[in-house]
Amino acid sequence: MRMMVAATAFALSALSAFPAGAETRLYRAEYVVSALGLPVGVSKFESAITRKSYRLTGTLKARGLAALFQPTSGSLVAAGRVGGSGLAARRFTLDYVSGGSRQFTEIAFARGAVARTVNRPRVKKRGDWIEVKAAHLAGALDPISAMLVPAASPRAVCDRTISVYDGAMRADIRLSYLRTVPFSTRGYKGDAVTCRAKFLPVSGYSRSKREVAWMRDKGRIYVSFAPVEGTGFYAPVKAVVQTQIGPVRIHARRFESVAQ
Repeated sequence: MRMMVAATAFALSALSAFPAGAETRLYRAEYVVSALGLPVGVSKFESAITRKSYRLTGTLKARGLAALFQPTSGSLVAAGRVGGSGLAARRFTLDYVSGGSRQFTEIAFARGAVARTVNRPRVKKRGDWIEVKAAHLAGALDPISAMLVPAASPRAVCDRTISVYDGAMRADIRLSYLRTVPFSTRGYKGDAVTCRAKFLPVSGYSRSKREVAWMRDKGRIYVSFAPVEGTGFYAPVKAVVQTQIGPVRIHARRFESVAQ
């Protein structure tokens, strides 16, 4: 369940940057998650951005049959600094209940690396567990902050490898350019650049975990980014994650700046 929530959060970043010198801006986004063609969840986000900092708050809630068989709801917060080269995360929290069980994760960042991780309950480790080392955490970001991408051109969005840490697993997401297509939703109409995303687990998982091996070897992920006008940043508006049971699709039904 942790990896499903983290993967969803990875694709649901609703952050947007803004021109230097502007006051605090508010951005709101809503995403619909579907699996096998059926709605399974909805997420709502609000971002508060200043010239030097960002704070995103969001909610996640199961819908349809997913809510019937495994009711899930939760909240997350991602916060940090805005710099010339992108974002520097400071704190990430994810608090959710799924099927009656609660999971809480908090990650603190300092000096460009993960400084502290709290998981309640603790992560279960098998005998073939690959431990997360300090070197793995240097330069890593939480799943939300990692997805606000500074780029000089649409193709440059995909020319990178993103280091992601969800509180248990450390993975690299290697992006490569696929295509640019029109995209429109409430608050945005224009082009979106689509990247292939290769999932590369680094540590924080069991070697015998079949789901991880399948996603590494056979899984397909596509993420579409839209530009935030006048900022040089791109943020996700759509994603498709091919899993063992079928495709999970995430689509922004709202992606806009709102007046304070």
